[in-house]
Amino acid sequence: MTKLPAASRLQAIADLLRTGEGIGIAAMAERFSVTMETIRRDLVILEKEGLLTRVHGGAIPVSRAAPLPSRLASLSAEKAVIGELAAQTAARDGWIFITHGSTALAVAKALDDGPSVSVMTNMPVIAEVLQSGIKHRVTLTGGEYDYANGALMGEQVLEAISECLFDTAIIAAYGVDPVHGLVESSKYLQRFKRLLFERSRRRIFVADHSKFGASGAYVSVSLSDIGTIVTDEPPPAPFADRFKDAGVRVVYPQKNETNNMEEDTNGQ
Repeated sequence: MTKLPAASRLQAIADLLRTGEGIGIAAMAERFSVTMETIRRDLVILEKEGLLTRVHGGAIPVSRAAPLPSRLASLSAEKAVIGELAAQTAARDGWIFITHGSTALAVAKALDDGPSVSVMTNMPVIAEVLQSGIKHRVTLTGGEYDYANGALMGEQVLEAISECLFDTAIIAAYGVDPVHGLVESSKYLQRFKRLLFERSRRRIFVADHSKFGASGAYVSVSLSDIGTIVTDEPPPAPFADRFKDAGVRVVYPQKNETNNMEEDTNGQ
């Protein structure tokens, strides 16, 4: 990309953040043909203007409430990689729950390429991706449709989950805190993920790199209970150390290798 004047570059970064997803420093430096230090200074300026929150390796918008179609365009290549890795990690012969979210949708797309699976989800587009009734079996939870998230929400979702015991739950992360674990934006999402955690034998959490350090007001899953997390690049040092201490298995692409920091010994 041709080098932009500083003001134009700041505007372009702000426009990218309006999609509702995070941005990475390295990717932005390459995109705008500048150094990573230049991007770091840009992010400091935009943070002072109230347009973003800086996290390790990048930034996230102050509000991540952009409609799903906008979020699907952000970090799409990274999410596709996560989807493939998570699909390889998931056992296909059981009863699977897939949460809503752009990264969770990438997992569903990857699962569609393999053998038939049985899935419950609160995200209607996942049923379409998995060609429900033709190739795979998909059950929707019911609930009130939330356009911004492309998801079914409310008590009906919780009731549907509480009536089942899933072999595997694929859970999209809102944010990952290095001390507390998975964090959420609302009390409802905290309840939703805690219940799903309780009603599944094994959990696979999916999170692109922008979710590490992303803030949230409610803790849904403690660090020691995460078990397995699939991401698109090695986690930053503070997370890597804490994941190792907590026995979290981290899966990411690195020269076609998987890094298992420590196998989970609790069947998670």
